[in-house]
Amino acid sequence: MPLKESQPITDPAGWVDAHGEAMFAFARLRLGSAEVAEEAVQEALVAALQSHYRFEGRSSERTWLIGILRFKVIDQIRARGREMQNEGWLDDDRAHSTAHPCALPTSELDEKEYHQALRKAVVGLPDRMRLAVVLREVDGLSTDQVCEILGVTPTNLWTLVHRAKARIRESLAHSSYGDP
Repeated sequence: MPLKESQPITDPAGWVDAHGEAMFAFARLRLGSAEVAEEAVQEALVAALQSHYRFEGRSSERTWLIGILRFKVIDQIRARGREMQNEGWLDDDRAHSTAHPCALPTSELDEKEYHQALRKAVVGLPDRMRLAVVLREVDGLSTDQVCEILGVTPTNLWTLVHRAKARIRESLAHSSYGDP
């Protein structure tokens, strides 16, 4: 059965109300800066508006919009790449902490608080560490893809992810989720 030309699930005028918060959260986690995340969301919405007639309804509208946003986020990462390379991220001794393992949440409320603490820990990472761990561990991109986006070698990527995870563990250990 051939695919019919489809219309977007909602009117583009409603995209910000329906999907803006999720798009911003997606971009903010990956980009760190609220201003840069807002810019990426705006660019994604403009791109979606320009091509909304091609939306075929094979995925949800939100999934389609986040897919466009993902490319805008990667564009932002690449544009900021030179700045991040000059930050001296490999010289940071705080990443070598031996934080205690974290306790797991035991209730729905604990789980919500845990996810907030986790999100805060990830957003608080230096740009390169945050990008490495989010692109590799959250988005599931391959090592080669992340290395290309960040302009690093696989060894550098491993170091970034390792240090990011150590900082996340340390941050969670200092929250109510650390073992005494």
